[in-house]
Amino acid sequence: MAVKFTPEQQKVIDLRDRNILVSAAAGSGKTAVLVERIIRMITDTEHPVDIDRLLVVTFTNAAAAEMRERIGQAISRQLEKEPENTHLQKQASLLHNAQITTIHSFCLFIIRNNFNDVGIDPAFRVADEGELKLLKQDVLAELLEEAYQEKTEEFICCVEYFTGGNTDQLLEEFITRLYEFSMSYPWPEEWIANCAGDYKITDVIELENSDWCRFLIEYIHIICGQCVKNLDMALRICDRPDGPYMYAPLLLKEREMLKQLLKPDSLKVYYDAFEGISFGRLPSKKDDTVNPACRDKVQQIRKEIKKQLEDIRNSYLLISPQQAVERMQKAAESVEELLRLVIVYKEKLDKKKRQENMIDFHDMEHLALHVLLHKDENGNVTEVHCTYDPETKAGSGFSGRKVKGTIHWVPACCAIDAEVRLYENLIDEEKGVYNEDGTMNICLLY
Repeated sequence: MAVKFTPEQQKVIDLRDRNILVSAAAGSGKTAVLVERIIRMITDTEHPVDIDRLLVVTFTNAAAAEMRERIGQAISRQLEKEPENTHLQKQASLLHNAQITTIHSFCLFIIRNNFNDVGIDPAFRVADEGELKLLKQDVLAELLEEAYQEKTEEFICCVEYFTGGNTDQLLEEFITRLYEFSMSYPWPEEWIANCAGDYKITDVIELENSDWCRFLIEYIHIICGQCVKNLDMALRICDRPDGPYMYAPLLLKEREMLKQLLKPDSLKVYYDAFEGISFGRLPSKKDDTVNPACRDKVQQIRKEIKKQLEDIRNSYLLISPQQAVERMQKAAESVEELLRLVIVYKEKLDKKKRQENMIDFHDMEHLALHVLLHKDENGNVTEVHCTYDPETKAGSGFSGRKVKGTIHWVPACCAIDAEVRLYENLIDEEKGVYNEDGTMNICLLY
């Protein structure tokens, strides 16, 4: 019996030539939809795709094995219907080499096939967690020992600032946490170097205009908006026949207070607004007609709202923006030294791992990226490893497939400098592509 998909699932199966994000609960059929989408792609009568040209990434090896098995079963079912189909027979044989795997297994596949490009021994191994932990401790101890021997003024100030002159434990934690966080970025060294600039703030205006501050303001706005929605839910419970009606007047007052938090567009305004937040005391009136579960639910919602706002204030709005600027200026040199220590720590750790001929999960991702994409000393991408579809080459006569990008190869000896102008719109969509007389309706906006 054929599986019947919902309209939303069918849309995921059929959509092509675009990025798709599918969000669904556990057990809702995501794997079945993905398998069907893959089967449709490899059995497309006009533009079939070989299964080994697809990359299917899962979270675990078990999930990858299950996905491979399901795809194999689906191909077998299609072969039962079309036993003479040579393309399907080819897919069945290619399935064993198809990249249906976890992200780290895929990265290992790239590294093992391009080990000479990243300068590692082909006999490398993946370090186990315990071994890696001991190695990091040794490297960190060696780093701090050397820093204390050099005893530069910047390092001493850094130690004093982050530890208060007591134990080095806090400094070690800062170094390791910054290292681990930086490794989640494609170019860790660039991220670490850019962090120093975040502390070179001259005034509140520059603070407010920084990328991270704008992101923080947006985040606070989202949290405040969610708090208003949650309070609306509590009010709806109060309006129920068995709801705690006696809470409604106070909740309405607090809702108006929270709505004022949706207006600020700067950190300073948010700081002043949060200073004025004050929640009242819920009425203690008792009524047997009120459902205890409804009363408890409203109290719980209100308690969570208060906690969310308290966390925002304690985490980001405990001091004024002006005070924040002054503290950042004071910490700038110490932070810069801390970031230098993180970079040296990374370099020493990488060297130790290469000496031991081992890599960790972070290395898998970054080494694979290094194989696929090259950058120069200025951070510009100079080389991208990819594949191309020769059938879509200009002049081949091929049509029917939407090409997202075109690569033009120009010999360096023939290349000339050119000025490229970007225009907002070419066609006036409201008036249509063509005029009544058949001419194109072109609207250039300079």
